[in-house]
Amino acid sequence: MTSLKRKDFRLHMLLGLGQTAQVYLAEAPDGRKVALKLPRKEVRQDPRLAERFAREVSLSLSLKHPHLVQGLYGIPFGEEAFLALEYLEEGTLEERLLRGPLSQEEAMRALLQVGQALLFLHEKGFLHQDVKPSNVFVGKGGYKLGDLGTVRPLAEASSEYAGSPHYLAPELFLGAKPSPKSEAYSFGVMAYELLTGRRPFQGETLEALRNAHLLLPPPPTSLPPRLDKALKRLLAKTPEERLDIKGFVEVLKDPKGQTNVEAPSKRKGILFRLFWRK
Repeated sequence: MTSLKRKDFRLHMLLGLGQTAQVYLAEAPDGRKVALKLPRKEVRQDPRLAERFAREVSLSLSLKHPHLVQGLYGIPFGEEAFLALEYLEEGTLEERLLRGPLSQEEAMRALLQVGQALLFLHEKGFLHQDVKPSNVFVGKGGYKLGDLGTVRPLAEASSEYAGSPHYLAPELFLGAKPSPKSEAYSFGVMAYELLTGRRPFQGETLEALRNAHLLLPPPPTSLPPRLDKALKRLLAKTPEERLDIKGFVEVLKDPKGQTNVEAPSKRKGILFRLFWRK
């Protein structure tokens, strides 16, 4: 995919250390700063993990959208495997939130841009699976969705999923296959967090967090009524009742408008009883 090798990049500092890769701030031969992702030895030697990294390299280099972190160079397999990505100096949205909440206007801007990136992935036949502030990067031109290491084809039949429990759709806890609607829920949790300054569901243990996602409604907000209604629909407990990302993006463009947001059907009591039995 590129004639460049790992050794062609000059490493400056370690940016992040994960279970599958190390990420360095590096300098490309043309002088450009990049985020250089190097898979761990065990990833390179495990066929399943190596294939996943190769997919990330391929997708990062081929999928181009203004609000996706852009892949620049990469080698998918072998001891020389690497992925060089555009470097966004302001870091992640999670890091930005540690300095304080976003204004409502800025939160809607971030969500609109990330929502457009997710819709682009869905149109191309993929799910991101791990939508959360730590996978959104802040640049001078706005916000970009990154980390395509968890991306899976929409057509994949497996019910195996990736993602953080804080942002996981209720149906995934119950063994359902990931879908654009489960992605919409994850996006909804992040939307609630950005718009209100707190996550909608809390839990000290995985079981408590699971039960919160399955059974509890999100706390009330002081958002404009149309936006509040859309956000609640985005966090609906069943995929059938849930607003999709496209519908929420349209509301973000006109949060105080008069366009009606269709109310969910009245199945909530049945839904909770089904979840409780499981």
